Amino acid sequence: MTVSAQKIPSQIEGFCRLCSEALAGMDSDEARIRYTRDMLPRLLLDKSLFTRLLQDALAGSGYPDIKRPTVFDNEVPLYVDRQGVFSLRMYLWGPGEFTAPHDHSSWGVIGSPSDGYEVINYRREDDGTREGYARIVPVGNFLLKAGETAHTYPFDEGIHKTGNPTEGTILSLNMYGRPAPRGFVYGFDEANHRAYKILPPRRKKEQLMREALRFLK
Repeated sequence: MTVSAQKIPSQIEGFCRLCSEALAGMDSDEARIRYTRDMLPRLLLDKSLFTRLLQDALAGSGYPDIKRPTVFDNEVPLYVDRQGVFSLRMYLWGPGEFTAPHDHSSWGVIGSPSDGYEVINYRREDDGTREGYARIVPVGNFLLKAGETAHTYPFDEGIHKTGNPTEGTILSLNMYGRPAPRGFVYGFDEANHRAYKILPPRRKKEQLMREALRFLK
């Protein structure tokens, strides 16, 4: 982590140390998902932990670092394994806020310390060979209770959207495995059958700079 170890709550530090050791020795995403779904409720059901995280962030303690650039504006990194085996991230969801449908470049396990977090899964029906085009259809949804988890897979097998259908503000805790070197995730416009790249801030700036250079010539 880039923050002082003294600032990381012991619950998170101990949890991540166990996960790092266990996950590094597993050879399949299925095994990693099973392990993580068994472990993650240990954090999800500790509401005092999330109270501390929010209070510390608002007090400007430096952890969690809400100033750190992230792909999504509701994302708060909590831990990045030094060996790159996994990362742990918190997300904040206002009333009625959902992501667009999107895929991931790794396996993931997600849950919430509150009731009402929703996960909607999709199936991709085209073959992915047409740039910028995708036809996706919903195939199921889950309304999670506090401490329950859902999971996702890399690429087309893990297309979903998640969010908060409730009238309150909720949190989610998401753990993702080692990302594939693709460097972006795909977002999907379900109604217009469109696929588009979602880049990390630095890569987005670099891409825009390269494109701007073309037009300056």
